[in-house]
Amino acid sequence: MRKFILLLSLSLFSAFLFGCQSEDSTAAGVVKAHGGELQPPKEITKIIISKSKGASPTIFKEDKDIQTFQSVISSAVKENGIVNMANPEFYFDVIYTDDNKQSYHLWLGEKGQQSTLMKTDDTHSIYTVSEKMTNKLIEIIE
Repeated sequence: MRKFILLLSLSLFSAFLFGCQSEDSTAAGVVKAHGGELQPPKEITKIIISKSKGASPTIFKEDKDIQTFQSVISSAVKENGIVNMANPEFYFDVIYTDDNKQSYHLWLGEKGQQSTLMKTDDTHSIYTVSEKMTNKLIEIIE
């Protein structure tokens, strides 16, 4: 009977530890944003971006611009930890074919630097954008 209870306890403890494992974590503490985190789930029809809330927005509808934004979003890497950010430099909305939208904050880095994205409905997580993608964003936005 004692062996059965010990075996059952070990099994439950093992199951608990297995359930606590992080699925996508890496040694560097960075999680790739795939599986629907930032990767757009549907086709994008347009991107609306503005420097500040209430400012006149710029609307991107051309395929090449939309493709660039889609590449930026899908290649973003989630950073683990608690976030405390200043006000964003840019605000942008991604509009999908079914008229749903996802809003983001963007801190645009300088040429050769990383940028930072944050979903407005998840202000506890940030996503870094590579230097290469930052350079593409700079070309489009400015």
